[in-house]
Amino acid sequence: MRRAKIAISQRRDQIDGRNEARDALDIRIGELLWDLGFTPIPLASQISDMKSYLTELSPDGFVLSGGNDIGSIFERDNLEMAILEYSSEHQLPLLGICRGMQIINDFQGGSHKRIGGHVATKHHVKGKLTENQDRQVNSFHEYAITLSTLGSDLEVLAICTDGVVEAIGHQKKPWLGIMWHPERNEEFADQDRQLISNHLER
Repeated sequence: MRRAKIAISQRRDQIDGRNEARDALDIRIGELLWDLGFTPIPLASQISDMKSYLTELSPDGFVLSGGNDIGSIFERDNLEMAILEYSSEHQLPLLGICRGMQIINDFQGGSHKRIGGHVATKHHVKGKLTENQDRQVNSFHEYAITLSTLGSDLEVLAICTDGVVEAIGHQKKPWLGIMWHPERNEEFADQDRQLISNHLER
């Protein structure tokens, strides 16, 4: 049986002293996807015709990974907007992690704002995604979505005790966003493995 191909956006970093920009990805994202039965495909950000690039790759789904603030790297923003348009056109499953969730929200006309208390910590979230049970997750973000900045056609699937939105879903498209990083846990959480597997296997 053929593995579904999951294309992954990468963070983009300028390397001091080398006159070089690099696309980079946490190796554990690829490890996690492969273990779940998918073929991970990291995407290049410096492509002039993104639509043709994605059409040529013909992925079965997408992961928008974390890293880089939205608006700080034009090429990455451009790639991820093209991914969202392609995913929407072809009704392909898409998972947004941290920044990835934020750009889903921006694409839908929402916004995000700077907050405190959510970097290198853990907190409890609760909502439809957790079957209304408290779940502890990691947190590494300085920007957040709130109920007042939520984009159109999106629903809140989990929220933190301080009111920060921690998971969203699109009401019509197969899009899911989470603010925590499944790949940064010492061991992949069973809840995340099941969540990712169920969502990307559509």
